[in-house]
Amino acid sequence: MAHPGLKRLFGSSYGIEAEPHCDKMWGDIGAGSGAWSERGYSKLKPHVAHLDDAAQDRWLYFKLWPNTAFDICADQIDFMQFLPVSATETLIREISYALPDDRREMRATRYLDWRINRQVNAEDTALVARLQAGMASSSHVQGPLGASEACLRAFAGTLRAAIPEAGQAQRPQPGWFGG
Repeated sequence: MAHPGLKRLFGSSYGIEAEPHCDKMWGDIGAGSGAWSERGYSKLKPHVAHLDDAAQDRWLYFKLWPNTAFDICADQIDFMQFLPVSATETLIREISYALPDDRREMRATRYLDWRINRQVNAEDTALVARLQAGMASSSHVQGPLGASEACLRAFAGTLRAAIPEAGQAQRPQPGWFGG
């Protein structure tokens, strides 16, 4: 599983949907999570008056093709942009926005939100590092993507439709893109 932290945080409410140009992931925060930052988030998160009851505990993630994502939580909204800088490196630009709320509980909740997301980002980084190492191996071959990886399968399909060379079993020859 790519995101054990999110699965632990959301439990059985963790869901994903893949559409042609937008992936959606969501989950409701459960109080029974094992990590102290997740338990603290659940316990300290204050009520946000402009949200209905269901939205109080829901985290939503949207990824827009090809490189933009945003997370919506009761405490803040995070925007991310992923910019490839080489074949193996990507720069991530990220910023959060939140409505003014200087309650102590909200400040603590926002801190814990960032702490949880740093853990999710660390899981992403470790996963990508393992994938990059595997692809650099002389024994690497393309393989099937699991049925549970709906968003990854949709991204790969859209990428291969836009750049057919991405679906080839062998690396394209230098200069294949005409540049």
